This record gives sequence, structure tokens and C-alpha cells, in this order.
Amino acid sequence: MNFLQKKISLSQLDILHLDIPQKIVFQSAIGKRPSKQALIVRWQDREGNVGYGESSSRPDPFYSDEFIAASKLCIQAFVFPFLKKKQSYQEVLAVLSRVRGWNFTKAAVEYAMHDLIERRDGDSIFDEWQRPAMDRIPIGISLGIQKDKEAFEEVVEKSIQKGYRRLKFKIMPGMKVFEFAYEGHSPVISFDANGTFLRKDIPQLGKFIAYGNALEQPFPPHRIDIYQAAKQEFPALKVCADEEVKGIGNLIKLHQLNAIDELNIKPGRIGGLYNSLQMADYCLDHHIPAWVGGMFETGIGRALNVRFAAHLPSARAHDLSPSSRYFARDIVQQPLKMEADGFMEVSQAKPVEVDEDAMRQFLVDKISLKLD
Repeated sequence: MNFLQKKISLSQLDILHLDIPQKIVFQSAIGKRPSKQALIVRWQDREGNVGYGESSSRPDPFYSDEFIAASKLCIQAFVFPFLKKKQSYQEVLAVLSRVRGWNFTKAAVEYAMHDLIERRDGDSIFDEWQRPAMDRIPIGISLGIQKDKEAFEEVVEKSIQKGYRRLKFKIMPGMKVFEFAYEGHSPVISFDANGTFLRKDIPQLGKFIAYGNALEQPFPPHRIDIYQAAKQEFPALKVCADEEVKGIGNLIKLHQLNAIDELNIKPGRIGGLYNSLQMADYCLDHHIPAWVGGMFETGIGRALNVRFAAHLPSARAHDLSPSSRYFARDIVQQPLKMEADGFMEVSQAKPVEVDEDAMRQFLVDKISLKLD
């Protein structure tokens, strides 16, 4: 049976807002994050089966135009009222597609539906995808902006000791750049600007371009004019797209304009699993290197990202470091682990068991929507 024709019933949809303590404060060009606010969707069918999905939207609209408080309203007002007591996977996708934007929010609903079906039937949408999967995936680490050279050197050394295959540093205009110097083999070095470099900041890019790897989202989304100006000044510039790619159309446009060298695929950012598979197919068919980026998900969202990443063989590393890096306690019973060589076993992500006690401990708000 085509997975999209799978039938699923609905009895209750819970929207759970959690606030999970972090071990450290993470800083990027967007701002500081002292704890992880997570939005979890819990789908319960009429037979008592449950599935969980996670939205990666932030509590503010500084990364995308979505934010948690509005995501909850979007599900309440524009998704749940159009769901039926029984429908197919494809019919639910059709309901979600009526909502323009709100990709992180819609992805969480699809994830919860997919999770329930897999727990119920034992198969997933990945089983029908005609792309081979790897057993292990390489893992990179995204490092925040450090306050001084000593802190920078300490976090770099610890990351190398743990075996990460890539070190990605958050950058912004005007920041001081510390030199990287390693003896012998060193991880891949990359930089992520979260779209903060404007035309006036182009001269500052040279020191990052010199490392030879693609710069992730150096310019604000859709500012191809700045990209073209930077390309004239620095012909060696390579760009990894992130925030501006929210659908297959964005990807095709950038590719046809020769304005993309690499893609960070965040399944939540592009609206869920089904859309992600289409985008991955395009990248694989057109030889565009692609890898999976993280949004500091809990084990619920991270596990699904790991499984998707297993189908992207060209990736040198994925930003999917284990949750133990961020949280003293995750909301899954067996948090994902990385091996000492910087790889993660994919089998541990199929599917994860939720820690209900942790969910209750970190719960901020719960909205229960019942379909009688």
C-alpha cells in the first residue's frame, strides 16, 4: 500500500508547551537562549494509539515568522477544525497545505500522525522512499558565539576531543575572529551567519571564505542582490542556503540562478517529512550537497531528523549532536548518543519512547482538542 493512503483516526490532539532547562546558555547572532521552549503535538486515535511530533519554532519571530504562541493558535483555529474522525495521510497533508507558511507548525502535526502510524503498523514513509539509507551518520556541532579567546579555545578543544566531524561557528558582522590552528587531522570548519551580513559588511567575509567551505546563510533571506555583489568581490564565495529555502520552489529558483552551492535541509522549516523527501530528491538528482540542520530539538524531533539524514550520502556532517549536550534531562527515555568517532547509529532513532514524567515536569501549557 502507498504510505500516503494509510488511514488514521483522530480522537484528541494535544498541544504541549514545554520549557526545558539547558546546561548552558547558547548565543548566536539571533540572541541568547537560556532554556529550550518546545512545542509538542500529541495525536491520539480512536483506538487509543498515540504519536508525537515536535515543532521547531522559537518563542520569538527572529529566526522565522513563526513563534510558539501563534503556532498554538494556528493549530487550534486553522488545522484541527478541518481534521476528520478518520482520514488518510494524504488527506491530512491536504488540510495542512491550505495553510500558507507556518511550516514548523504543520510539520509537527504531520510528525505526530507519522509517529502514530509507525508505532501502530511498524512501517514508515521512509520505507517507500527509493533512496538507500546509511546505518551511521556523521555528526557536527554548532557552536555559539564565545565571549573571549579562552572560552573559544576551551569549547573547540572539548568538541575535538568528543570526536565531532565538523565544527560550525556562529558569526555576525563586527565580531572578533579567533584563529584556528590544529596539529594533524582536524574537523571540517564552517560558519553560520543566520542572514546577518548586509552589503556594507561584504569586506568582512574574506576571512571566513578563506577556509574554503560554504558559508551558511550569510545574507538575509531572498537578498540575491547582496549575494551577487559579494560574488563579484569574492569569486571563491560558496553559499549554503538555510532560512530562505522554505519549499521546493525556493530551492529550484536558487539553483537556476546559480546562487546555491549547498543546502541545509531542516525538515521542520520546509513543512515536514513529505516535503523534505521531495527536496532531498531534487538535491540528489542535481548533485547539490545537502545535510540536515538542527533547531535544538528534543529527542522527539531529533530522532526523525536522524532518520532522514541517513538518506543523504553526500553530507560531511549533520548538525544533530546528542541532546545530552544541551539538556540534563531530555523528554525521551533513551536520548540519542554519538559514538567516540563522531558518528551516530541510526537504529536508535526508530522510534523513540517518550518520557511522560519529564513531559509533565517541564509542562508550561496544555491545550486539548477533542473530536467527538
